[in-house]
Parts: sequence; structure tokens; C-alpha cells
Amino acid sequence: MKTLEKTTDDTRAKILEAAFRRFGKFGLGKSTMAEIAGDCGMSAGNLYRFYTNKAEIGAACAQHCMRESEKRLMEAVKRHELNAGARVELFILTKLEYLHEQFSDHPLHHELVGFISKERPDLVFDHLENMQSMLTKIIAGGNSNGEFDAPDARAEAATVLSATMKFIAPHFLSMFPIAVLRKEASEVAKLLVRGLKK
Repeated sequence: MKTLEKTTDDTRAKILEAAFRRFGKFGLGKSTMAEIAGDCGMSAGNLYRFYTNKAEIGAACAQHCMRESEKRLMEAVKRHELNAGARVELFILTKLEYLHEQFSDHPLHHELVGFISKERPDLVFDHLENMQSMLTKIIAGGNSNGEFDAPDARAEAATVLSATMKFIAPHFLSMFPIAVLRKEASEVAKLLVRGLKK
């Protein structure tokens, strides 16, 4: 049974990888189930055994990307050798760098972002909730060690996310050079950290 489950998971992962590449090259709208199946070396009929339509594949691709970015963000949360302020800044810059990796060479991935924002906002809200929870841990840690004075760590985490949306949402990547975004993100993070300190 476990072998069958692993085979299914591996096939799904292969499909998502192929679809994400195709969406980045041709866009979600101009990609077809038959083309995705061909990229995977399978028939369209076989592809439908794993995903019922292209929208479902797009949602799964987006969810996978969000989970991968959350893994990297958690690494920033766990950098306990850094003080809380440095981890807040690292958190924001880590998200920015991950988005840059995904979109800099594949601008058509923005089409997938637009689709998810419109059709599956629940996935976006879940991702924001997970990021808020991670930032809350950093801020609460800063409170515990006397670095921060933020009585409501969760509310402060939400404020940090709102104030840094330009750097943690993919929509702005095509509008500004990455060097500019990095510099601004660092400066905004430092400003926010000063506001959190005692």
C-alpha cells in the first residue's frame, strides 16, 4: 500500500513540476492538459486520473510553491543565533528572494498568481496565516528576551506583513529591479524593528 501511495505522490510531483515549467514558458491560459500530459510522458487520460482539470493543477502548483517558501521562512525563524530583529529582517528578505527565484526568469508565472488570487484566495489567506504565525514566534521571542515591547505579538506580526507586502507578494517583482527591492525591504524591516523595540 505504501509503495502505491509513494508512486502516486511521485507521479503527482512529476506532473506539477512539468506543469509549472510549462506555465512559466507559455502561461496558464495557453497550456492544455494534453500538453502537460505530453511533458510528463503520459496520456491525457492518465493525467485525468490525478487531476480533474487544469485549474486544479494550477492550484496545486501554487500551493506547492507556498509550502516551499514556508520551509525557507521557517529556517529564518529557527536562526536562534540571531537576535529577533535580525530574524524579522531575514524573514522578509528570504520571502523576497524566493519570489525572485520563481518569477525572475519566468514572468508568465504571474498569470498563475492572478488566477489563484481570483479563483482560490483561500490558498493565499492560508499562506498569509502561516507567515503571520511564524512572524508571531519571532516577535514573541523578542518579547521574552527583552528585545521587543510588543504586547500583542500576533497583531504586530500582521502589521509587519501589511507593511512589507511590496516585498512578500509577487505582483511587484516585475515593476521594480530586484536590487531596489532588496534595499527597500532591508530599510523597511529595520524601521519596523525599531518600532518593536523597547
